[in-house]
Amino acid sequence: MRSYTVVGRPYMVAGRFREAEAVFRKAVEISPDGVAFRLLLSMSLFEQGRLEEALAEAQREPAAWARRFGLCIIHHALGHAAESEHALAELTRDGSDDSAYQIAQAHAIRGETDAAFAWLDRAYASRDAGLSVVKPALRFRSLHGDPRWAAFLRKMGLPE
Repeated sequence: MRSYTVVGRPYMVAGRFREAEAVFRKAVEISPDGVAFRLLLSMSLFEQGRLEEALAEAQREPAAWARRFGLCIIHHALGHAAESEHALAELTRDGSDDSAYQIAQAHAIRGETDAAFAWLDRAYASRDAGLSVVKPALRFRSLHGDPRWAAFLRKMGLPE
């Protein structure tokens, strides 16, 4: 079912969220307990502004790191500050060694620019696999105007 996520991710980057949703729904249908499949589905719903549906899918995500990441940003968008903070605290507590990329994204979505860059640096230092898609990642849009973004891309060896 990974092949479905490989197909769905480019739809997300292209802003084709309904197509991404259809692909991720198929992945969940075939493998309901697949790691991060429900997270990806929830993110396609999130980008469409369907926050309550996104929240429901994120809550059903079996992988703790993915569930906490999704809950953090969706609760933030819904104005649930305490729930967002709780999910981020759990993600940071339990995932600081292997979820630095997701923690950076969560801080970026929440408008916590300094923390987002600090966690990007941690992700870089730990060779976090998520960095392979850092440039087109939707969750980092808020960082693009910051001069540290261009510097980070240079450090990664990516064109600005």
